[in-house]
Amino acid sequence: MSSRFTVRPATRADLGILADNLVHGFSSYRRWAPVTWSAPNRLEMLTALLQRFERDGSWCLVAFEGSEPVGHATARPERDADERLRASVARLTHLFVRETYWGSGIANTLHAGIVGGMVQRGFASARLWTPEGQARARAFYERRGWKPTGAHDSVNELGLELVEYALDPLAPLLGDA
Repeated sequence: MSSRFTVRPATRADLGILADNLVHGFSSYRRWAPVTWSAPNRLEMLTALLQRFERDGSWCLVAFEGSEPVGHATARPERDADERLRASVARLTHLFVRETYWGSGIANTLHAGIVGGMVQRGFASARLWTPEGQARARAFYERRGWKPTGAHDSVNELGLELVEYALDPLAPLLGDA
């Protein structure tokens, strides 16, 4: 990555920036999402971030060009349906880059950083959910070694058909991220 971008761990003071990144990211879903779909609003996203950030083991990287936010990535320890921790499995919960920065390389940097954080925290594998219709994101993850697990989620707070991906194992793939 060039010195064009600064990437650092996010703090609670950055949650408004993260919510804004989500607003920007979800707006791009209009290209492929059903006409009846509506994205969560900024207040809903900010409230969810406030409730979860650092309380469920989440961590986050946020990227800037100068003082302009360009994207972020978040992860947390994975939990099963009964909210019990799944040993050695992390969950990538967000990787959003503002559209004007698509193709800049910052998504690669955020991905490598968040996967590196998973390895540093002792996770052996990772999972993520992404919308089935989000072809660009799915291709991005697949190029980085993520594989579909075959799991689908039709009933979720996003209101879109989601597909699950796995990155297993993490450590050998870190250098390729």
